Amino acid sequence: MALPKPNPAVTVTAIDAVFERLLADIVSGVHSAGSRLPAERELSRQLGASRPTLREALRRLGEWNLVEPRRGSGVVVRPYRDWSIEVIAAYLRYGKPENGQPTIGRILIDLLAVRRAVVLEVIKLTASRIPKGGTAPARAAMARAWSMRDKPNYAREDFEVMRSIAEAARFTPGLWLLNRIATLWADAGDALSMVIRPPEDYVQAYSKFFDLLEAGDGDGAYTAMAEYIQRHDDQLAKALQVLG
Repeated sequence: MALPKPNPAVTVTAIDAVFERLLADIVSGVHSAGSRLPAERELSRQLGASRPTLREALRRLGEWNLVEPRRGSGVVVRPYRDWSIEVIAAYLRYGKPENGQPTIGRILIDLLAVRRAVVLEVIKLTASRIPKGGTAPARAAMARAWSMRDKPNYAREDFEVMRSIAEAARFTPGLWLLNRIATLWADAGDALSMVIRPPEDYVQAYSKFFDLLEAGDGDGAYTAMAEYIQRHDDQLAKALQVLG
């Protein structure tokens, strides 16, 4: 059970490496649901890690509902149904769906639906709160995203558009919720950069949305963005279905 080799471009701590190794083993089924992890001393030896490092990695795994300490049983792997949404990125990398569980492609299609629902609800709640000139940061984010349309960072920059709208409306709960969804979607975007691309009318669609917001037409802005996102997601869903 060797630790993963660090990427020279990324600073990886010992805790990060141990966490990632255990995360991969749990998500891939090496440690199945209900199984007990090796005793702390043995697991530390296997991983070549200190016990304090291992404990911190286990604590992080516990925050994601992947493991839990049980009296008399040590640290036990929790069932798939109990895992936290933060596990999605690791599941894309290491997951091996069992019988009765959705495929990776299905999970990603469902993630699209979650993203769409959150984004559209934020628009519905903020469309009437955008001040005159308040779309300027979002327009700048749109331009940056379009310039990165052939790069992995496109998905991350694209989400900045909606974060800017929520911030302009001073809709803090929505902004923080978008932050969480943005992180999850960016991880998916990194894994699927070959299929996540903006449509050719990306700039036109967003510009129309911004213009409607500035004109005070909240209903029109919502309708325009709902149609755009649905069309965009339908294209992505077709590509994901091919991947399986």
